[in-house]
Amino acid sequence: MSSQWEIPKPEPTKNEETTPFWEGTAAGELRFQECEECGNRQLPAAPACVACLSPKVVWRASAGRGTVFSYTVIHHAFHPAFAAEVPYVVADVELDEGPILVSGIRPVDPAAVSIGMAVEVWFEPMADNPEYVLHWFRPAGGES
Repeated sequence: MSSQWEIPKPEPTKNEETTPFWEGTAAGELRFQECEECGNRQLPAAPACVACLSPKVVWRASAGRGTVFSYTVIHHAFHPAFAAEVPYVVADVELDEGPILVSGIRPVDPAAVSIGMAVEVWFEPMADNPEYVLHWFRPAGGES
């Protein structure tokens, strides 16, 4: 039960460029942008392709699998709302389709995370605002 003194977690940014991404997570689907001109696949969302500058970018569904490209273990919360969760892992996950996405890896012992580790996405509504469904990664083959 939350009290009036609990600090809510910051909400993701939802705007014209990111709304399709958040609509995807709400539907249990991880999405990335793909350029119809050069085939570049990208995240975060942009109004044009970051490789060729074409405005012809469309949203595609990811299979939701990838590998840990880089990661850090957070031992000191950057925001007071996350203090109860330390230590936790924030990682750059390279999706099988190519784009790299910053996300959390949980539930997992931070010592078990390694570069190159296979991971898969799972989704969870944000406790403070269920309008947002957050994406997380876990070791491939895990359970949510």
